[in-house]
Amino acid sequence: MKNLFLIIVIFLGFLFSSCEKVIDVELTGEPPRLVIDAALTWVKGTDGKNQSIILSTTSNYFDSEVPKVSGATVYVNNTANAKFDFIEESTAKGKYTCANFNPVIGETYTLTVINNGETYKGHEKLVSSTKIENVEQTSDLGLNRNEYGIKTSFQDLGTQTNFYLFSYTSPVSTFPYLEVIDDLFFQGNKAFGLFTSDKLKKGDVVEIKFRETSERYFNYMKILTSTAAGGAGGPFQPSPSSTIRGNMVNQTNVKNFCLGYFSITELDRLNYTIK
Repeated sequence: MKNLFLIIVIFLGFLFSSCEKVIDVELTGEPPRLVIDAALTWVKGTDGKNQSIILSTTSNYFDSEVPKVSGATVYVNNTANAKFDFIEESTAKGKYTCANFNPVIGETYTLTVINNGETYKGHEKLVSSTKIENVEQTSDLGLNRNEYGIKTSFQDLGTQTNFYLFSYTSPVSTFPYLEVIDDLFFQGNKAFGLFTSDKLKKGDVVEIKFRETSERYFNYMKILTSTAAGGAGGPFQPSPSSTIRGNMVNQTNVKNFCLGYFSITELDRLNYTIK
């Protein structure tokens, strides 16, 4: 019996000592892919001439910085073949800007990005957008009745199926909160977007952006926001478990696809201060 007890003790000691051994696992990832952040916006009340596009690449999960892409050729054409060049800023690697863009409602634009000898193209139509009509605040939402709520109202035009995107930027989150909705259940009536948080406090300023989008962009953002929900990072860093392709297509090598999306929208925005 004593021998049996001794054998059990030795076995358990070996088992627990083995569990303390550190095992290093080398993680491998996909080669970096080009990411095109080309959300052109025509803010109501402005001429829309100043626009910017950001080029970067995907990175490994544990990388703390997003690699920027320098030296690319970037431009946008309209249907009349007018060309708007986006030039890389000398002080901001990977940021390409245009100071003479000409936004026209109903016009279709094509974005071209040439990088490392490969050409990417995508097109989008600029649709008009209704405006923000009213913003209301509630202070007793959530299970504990301690969440602030910002209700942003607008009037749906009702002449066709419409698709909308809300963006709320606040001090309580690194990335904007995004909400996509369509007018399936409120066509022709007033509707609203809602942003809530138990971390907001009096005096915090929330930037609200509201735009109408194309159906393609709506579907893309709906998938993207649902995939990124609950994540600690942005939608591209690190990459979601399922790769979401946008409307930019590699004309040179289809297999070497990029991430991101080319969109162009009219936009209404305002800053709201929590009371």
